[in-house]
Amino acid sequence: MRPHSSFGGRHELGQNFLHSRSALHTIANLARATTGPILEIGPGTGAVTAQLYTLGRPLTLVELDETRISHLEHSFPRAQVRHADVLNSRIDQPVIVGSLPFHLTTPILRRLLRAKKWQSAILLTQWEVARKRAGVGGSTMMTAQWAPWFDFRLIERVPAHAFTPKPSVDGGILTIERLMTSLVPFRHRSDYQQFVRAAFTGRGRGMKGILTKMNLTDSSTLQSTMDRNDVRGDTLPRDLDPEQWAGLYSALHTSSAPAAAPKQTSRSGEKGSTMRDDKRTEKQSIPSGTGEIPTIAQTPVITGEVPIIGAEQANKKLEAQIPGLDADVKAKSHDKGHLQAERGYMPQHGKPSQPQPRWNLPRRRG
Repeated sequence: MRPHSSFGGRHELGQNFLHSRSALHTIANLARATTGPILEIGPGTGAVTAQLYTLGRPLTLVELDETRISHLEHSFPRAQVRHADVLNSRIDQPVIVGSLPFHLTTPILRRLLRAKKWQSAILLTQWEVARKRAGVGGSTMMTAQWAPWFDFRLIERVPAHAFTPKPSVDGGILTIERLMTSLVPFRHRSDYQQFVRAAFTGRGRGMKGILTKMNLTDSSTLQSTMDRNDVRGDTLPRDLDPEQWAGLYSALHTSSAPAAAPKQTSRSGEKGSTMRDDKRTEKQSIPSGTGEIPTIAQTPVITGEVPIIGAEQANKKLEAQIPGLDADVKAKSHDKGHLQAERGYMPQHGKPSQPQPRWNLPRRRG
């Protein structure tokens, strides 16, 4: 019985070793078409390593299971063996080859796509993951976010019985090539990926509805941009190719750039300015303690309000003397009780308003 790794058993390490000669030759031929040193992720028993070792190129092996380090060093003396986790190890070779653990495929892919020194990658992953990354049947958000800088291709399907022990799903060989000329400048990577994420998670029926709710530009500019990139209004985000994504982002990112704020000028000398807008009117200074009332300027103020016909007569009626009251007698009080007495209201005539219980309220009919 072989020793147990401190990082877990076969399930924790995702060890399903490839033994199919056909799949091994396919990986070797793909690696032969590349140039430069090779870095292999998870060599395991060394089945893929043996094919790469015959190429005679510098080879680096990154293995997490410490129980297999000595076997790899003895079997491949010219190779450099690292006991490390690929999620934390440096990726510093131009060619990457690896049979990725099925339960860690996405984290390793994210780590790989963020590294900058490699050029080609040949990966054996879960079949469904390989299909999604290659955009078969529609691309995923992750593929669309990295498509301007990488080319994803699905090579072939590897059946489950080609592994030992046999997994519950099939595998797939996926290749990733870094584009020589990117569709979007790399300095815009963060903004572009946020744009793609907003489109995939946004609401709306089709790209036109989604982009309209994102409020990136006006409707006419949006329609012309979609026409230039051959994007229909009912097209779903997963159906766009990398060129369409790059074209939409480049046009909408430029049109949505904030414009310079207009310079504020004085409105006093502009055409159509009113005296209400003119704040340069001088205030009359009145000595304090004199009791004088400031006189209102005789200059008419243009307010644009329509005069109310008959307002002066109504004001005179309100100012008229109440019959039966002496004009020389001053009002004794202005409290509520005195005013009610003047109007002929007596407290005993009023009924106290008490809150009526809800169960005693009349029912609504009809």
